[in-house]
Amino acid sequence: MTLHPIVQRFLQGSLPEPMVMALVGGSLPLPTLDLLQALAHAGLRESPYRQRALAFFETMPESLLAGALAEAVDPPAPLHLVLCHRKEPALLETVLLNPSITSEIVEASIPSLPGSVLEIVLNNQVLWLQRPRILDLLEEHPEGEYVIKRRINEFRFEVLGLIPEEVKQDRLAIIDEVEAGHLDRAWAELPLPKAPSPEEAEAEVETEEMAAERRLLALRPPVDHEGVEINLTVTQRVAKLSTNQKIMLAIKGGKEERTLLIREANRLIQVNVLRNGRITEGEIAHIAQMRTINEEVLRLISNSREWMKKYPITKALVMNPRTPLPVALTHFKRLFESDLKLLMKDRNVPELLRREAKRMVEMKAQGKG
Repeated sequence: MTLHPIVQRFLQGSLPEPMVMALVGGSLPLPTLDLLQALAHAGLRESPYRQRALAFFETMPESLLAGALAEAVDPPAPLHLVLCHRKEPALLETVLLNPSITSEIVEASIPSLPGSVLEIVLNNQVLWLQRPRILDLLEEHPEGEYVIKRRINEFRFEVLGLIPEEVKQDRLAIIDEVEAGHLDRAWAELPLPKAPSPEEAEAEVETEEMAAERRLLALRPPVDHEGVEINLTVTQRVAKLSTNQKIMLAIKGGKEERTLLIREANRLIQVNVLRNGRITEGEIAHIAQMRTINEEVLRLISNSREWMKKYPITKALVMNPRTPLPVALTHFKRLFESDLKLLMKDRNVPELLRREAKRMVEMKAQGKG
């Protein structure tokens, strides 16, 4: 298309700044498509005019945009602008069905789309055949319905041939379990399994002492911090997951998943359990006293002011022999005298910590503490 001369000068960088401000603010009488090209140029990249362009674009009537974008658009940048910065389902549908839409634009826009239009993307096989990453983004979308996740797995196997039959059937079974309420919703959002990265493999290292403790744990039925036994189905499914899947489940999973994953040897899995938005203070206190926990996890707990305000967490952290000595020495003074007496007799913690606990008890007895 031939652009208006003012828009052409703007795209070339030769338009005076006062004119640019008027242009991206919608003050110039221009055809809608020309104006949208200018707004897309300013709004889809870092520029001094980005915020002004987006602010005006968000005020443009939906009907005006839908009418202008019903036919082919060249270049298609305005389509990208709409997908990233408007939320009206009917308008988004118009844009996604536009003949000028490209797989690159769709891939870049999926995280911004509402769940109500994801099926339109999924139905356009031409797009995701060109860029299979689109399927990954659809599957990871937090508003994606289970039916979409099921179809994605079927497409991968039947059309793209990306996953083996065994993996496909396992994923479909998981989605069925989520739909039935037997598994946490986070299971439906797991990525496909892949080989561990160098970082993930390196994080698997643990001491022989921790490994022995973990072997003992494996002999007992897994229970959560309240002593409730974990569902066997969940336990078996977690055991089958790859490292990248366990990390994602650690971040998003429910209490049963967190209880199982915090027992994993991999440091990255343990650390990401702490990043789960649903984790409770009771769970943190339980984790703080675990002998199989990685030191990095204990440091992260000690660095949280909110968690360390809770006495059960502080006590568990200080009395855990796995806690780095500098961390324990920083917090042991907050212990009640009865717990300090227990600490000074505990042969599992470092001798320096026992001595400091004893000194604190003696000072309290002399009225100096």
